[in-house]
Amino acid sequence: MRNFVVALRFTVLFFGINLLSISAPFAEEVEMDMDLMQTIESTNDNLSSNISLENAESAKADAQTLNELFAVVEEHYKKEVAAGNDVAEALDLTKKSIKFSSEIITFLDQKDFESAANTATDLARTCKTCHNFYKED
Repeated sequence: MRNFVVALRFTVLFFGINLLSISAPFAEEVEMDMDLMQTIESTNDNLSSNISLENAESAKADAQTLNELFAVVEEHYKKEVAAGNDVAEALDLTKKSIKFSSEIITFLDQKDFESAANTATDLARTCKTCHNFYKED
């Protein structure tokens, strides 16, 4: 029985290490797609609702999620700019979105829901501006 447990542990460890080694490249290859943009849109809607309800904890989680998702979008546009594509404005708008989501977190930490709401409105406008220029039909 003891040999079986040792063998089982070895097997689990072996497969776990292999799973970790192949999952890292997949995480790095996350690309911007419609699912990502829909997740951003949904999370942004939740953020606004949570701010208006003064649910700081949930709003802060939404803002943090947006911050992380916008980082993926930023990487996408950096690659596009490096490839010579004319998307510098999208990159600037994405950086602005990261800044706004970070500011929202700060305002929520301070329980300043009015400033968080105003910044969330600025964030939504920034998204809309980018979509007006870059959204694929």
